[in-house]
Amino acid sequence: MTIATCCGDQDRNTKASETHPNRPPNDTRNCYTRDSFDWNTCGTQSEKACLGRGGCEACIADDIGGYCDDNGKIFVAEGNNFVELKGTQIIDRFRDRDNRNNRDDIRIRRGEIDFEREVENKIREMQIMGQDPLPQRTTSHHPLKTQPTQSFIGSYINIIALGLGILLVLISIGFEYTRNKKSLS
Repeated sequence: MTIATCCGDQDRNTKASETHPNRPPNDTRNCYTRDSFDWNTCGTQSEKACLGRGGCEACIADDIGGYCDDNGKIFVAEGNNFVELKGTQIIDRFRDRDNRNNRDDIRIRRGEIDFEREVENKIREMQIMGQDPLPQRTTSHHPLKTQPTQSFIGSYINIIALGLGILLVLISIGFEYTRNKKSLS
């Protein structure tokens, strides 16, 4: 199976949304006019990025939404048309830090949601396997009635492993955040 790469070198499976097939990737949204992006045509000859402004090869991804570079002229999509940016407009576009901070906040929130989902799935998986990491209160009148399914030490090893997993995910989110900050500089 080949990986479909949308214009601007955007991986269709991670940067675009199959559930929202008309929403272009955030880093190249300015390469598409309104309703011209289609998830299904991503990476094919019929992809409609920078139409009339250099085509798919002219689409350049950046953290502000991308642009079309047609022989040194910079174009961005506004509605159903492409608008050429001139000197001060280009400078102002890159000077606008609010968009970058909002985009980073969105990425962090998405990372947190994904992380929470992963942890919840791992807990559910462990519960199904009979290794519930969450302590349960039981009211048993017969203390020697049942044997525990897992030893005391095994429970702590599972909790430590889960904690290390969470720590690794947080570190990877931090590295992604710093890598994005360095690429902006």
